[in-house]
Amino acid sequence: ISANPTNGSLLSVLELSQCSLGDNGIKLLSSAALSSPCTGLAVLDLSENSITEEGANTFSVSLAEAWPDLNELKLAKNNLREDGVVSVISALVHRNDAGIDSSIESNKNSSLTSLDLTDTSCRVKGAKAALMTGSLTTLRLFNNKLGSDGFREIAPLLEGGHPSIVNLDLGGNSADEDSVIILLNSVANTSQASNFLSKLLLLEIGGNKFGEKAMEALENLKKVWPKLDVAHDKPVQEGEEEEAKD
Repeated sequence: ISANPTNGSLLSVLELSQCSLGDNGIKLLSSAALSSPCTGLAVLDLSENSITEEGANTFSVSLAEAWPDLNELKLAKNNLREDGVVSVISALVHRNDAGIDSSIESNKNSSLTSLDLTDTSCRVKGAKAALMTGSLTTLRLFNNKLGSDGFREIAPLLEGGHPSIVNLDLGGNSADEDSVIILLNSVANTSQASNFLSKLLLLEIGGNKFGEKAMEALENLKKVWPKLDVAHDKPVQEGEEEEAKD
């Protein structure tokens, strides 16, 4: 993956999705990167490689030091779990503490702008860590079992929008309509967000319950942020769900 310590990597994009790397493979990759930092490598795709929390922790060691120009990282469909994801996030912002620090949101030392955490079992803890990273412009949290409680927990982090994220995917997380409404109302609430101008332009919430009340909340949101595109499922009318079950 690297040429020599002087010139760095000859690659700008490294696609390793579905290569059956596993934790052992990611350990070898990290070791190689540490021995000769991958300067110039901008895109790294490690999707669907059976990487677990252990592999994520190993990778995090090299991530903070050996991938200085990385701006897009794809980790989708690896069972990293919440602590593995937090470990990766901590490395991206050059922190040794794997816990979630509230001050992380103002740290913009990372060059990474795009992070795909689709189906990584990141849960709420991992999602919150990613949302509190100051450099990301694209974040995919699709299908992470956030559920209704998860939407309610991350809603305060989206109050008034987001200072850096342009594209945010929260689809496929099975949140109920009330929780979707809470999240939409939080994005629309700019009263406590006077210290930043939201950059959020695309919010994907398909795969979560969306009915008439959620549509009303969305209409109110559009009055505040008319340029924000919200992708959602077709609204379910009251009574339709019961009829479908019958």
